[in-house]
Amino acid sequence: MRLLKHALLTVIALSAFDSVHAQITVRGRLAHDMDSVSGQQVAGSVIVDNETQELQQAKVYLKDYLFFADGTNAYDEPGTGVRSNASWVQFSPENMTIPPGGSVTVSYNISIPDSVDAGSYWSMLMVEGVDENSAESTTGEPAERQVGFRQVTRYGVQLAVHVGQEAEKNVAFDGIQLFADEEGSTFFQADVYNVGAAMLRPNVYMRVFAEDGTELGPFEGVQFRMYPGTSVRQRIDISDLAPGTYQALLIVDNGDDAVFGGQYELTL
Repeated sequence: MRLLKHALLTVIALSAFDSVHAQITVRGRLAHDMDSVSGQQVAGSVIVDNETQELQQAKVYLKDYLFFADGTNAYDEPGTGVRSNASWVQFSPENMTIPPGGSVTVSYNISIPDSVDAGSYWSMLMVEGVDENSAESTTGEPAERQVGFRQVTRYGVQLAVHVGQEAEKNVAFDGIQLFADEEGSTFFQADVYNVGAAMLRPNVYMRVFAEDGTELGPFEGVQFRMYPGTSVRQRIDISDLAPGTYQALLIVDNGDDAVFGGQYELTL
């Protein structure tokens, strides 16, 4: 089972500056999960490294974060999402100057309200390099404006708190289809929606049975983090199946009591 974490590392091309790449990296995990209860405070830290021999600057800020089966992502203003915890988060520093070969620690505290429904709440802590020639920099001289591009490194660290143990876990399936790619491989495709209140990180696989009852496979999907209100697209390679009719059981297994399934007939 492959594991794909929804964690952000992007390089953004922005106009108006020559290409200068701020070489910062975020050390360790890009998703922080914290079990909690109402009224509790949890804390953690993010270490930002400068892997160059030059002074580097970075800024830190919060965004809400959602992702969907069609491949789109939403980075909304902090606190706008139904299950955003951005308003609970305090962090420091917001701006940093990192010495050559050095590092800076960003500390955060998350204060869960006294009365909050059980479930998962999250936001994204963004760590973005500051180009030395940009107006935001305090170390370099702003470059003369010109047509061109500059590259900015941006990391996103998910800060997720999971409140209580009794949150509903549930999924829904949509977009069920078979398709073949340009190379002739055949896939079973399903969009999986988290319609519960708790984050899931399920194993996804198919049990496939021939007409005589023989089980074939295994056929595995990809393990995603799935927050409430998000969805992912599973494409399971079934190219090894010969032409014929099969019964298939799509399994979404969170590794606990939350196991979901859908039964389908495949005609190849």
